[in-house]
Amino acid sequence: MSTARGDANPVRFVPWMNAAALLCALIAAALLLTAAARWIAQRPAFDFKLIEVRGTGETDDGDLRHVTAASIRAALAGRLRGNYFTMRLDEVRRQLEAVPWVAQASVRRVWPDRLSVTLREHRALGAWADGRLLSDAGVLFVANVAEAEVSGPLPEFAGPDDAARSVAARYRDFAAQLAPIALTVDGVEVSDRRSWSVVARADDATTRIELGRDDTPDVVQRRMADVVTAYPLMMVRIGGMPERIDARYANGVAAAPARKETSQRAPTSPPR
Repeated sequence: MSTARGDANPVRFVPWMNAAALLCALIAAALLLTAAARWIAQRPAFDFKLIEVRGTGETDDGDLRHVTAASIRAALAGRLRGNYFTMRLDEVRRQLEAVPWVAQASVRRVWPDRLSVTLREHRALGAWADGRLLSDAGVLFVANVAEAEVSGPLPEFAGPDDAARSVAARYRDFAAQLAPIALTVDGVEVSDRRSWSVVARADDATTRIELGRDDTPDVVQRRMADVVTAYPLMMVRIGGMPERIDARYANGVAAAPARKETSQRAPTSPPR
């Protein structure tokens, strides 16, 4: 038998042509889906219609004292860009953290048209010398001082900005140290050379306590402990609350009476 050799070759489909056709179909489908998603995402149905605001506490309002839902909505009015799908939450968070009294904000979407805002407020510890407030976390922030003084005058603080965190921490330490001798802290001041002074109060009288520089760990607290130990004897010898107490000496504590006529003690070494 013989085989005819004059037949035409059969048509063969090259595999890469099939792959290219499939790829084109997939790209077209992806473009259609993207366009459809964009069209759906821009529908007014997904615009934010409600902003929910609460604090981090456990009460209904989250223990917000200075920030209200109305003030937050007013701060965001006309500044929100986008809807449920397109809004950049990090930008909203930055806007919220620029509102007075807001220490930290978190923002999340709630399907389909709500924005949930959770806030943590600054808790004012005292007033800084330049009119700002110092929080209990040691952060300086701008707010209305009168709003912070609803329960009475705040302690007054002064010093370089980078000392704010140390001032907040040591204020609490000083308050605890002075409590046993019935003194409260009215103010704390830190000089540029990091020398510490404390204004303490008992009833209507005040005394200024000079503690010097904190060149070694806990030295300022140790000097305050010396003041507390010596304070009852000062009161007896001076006949009342000293106007000024100087604890910057190596061998004792000096106290000046209110009229500054004499000193309770003349130290034999210079102040530290």
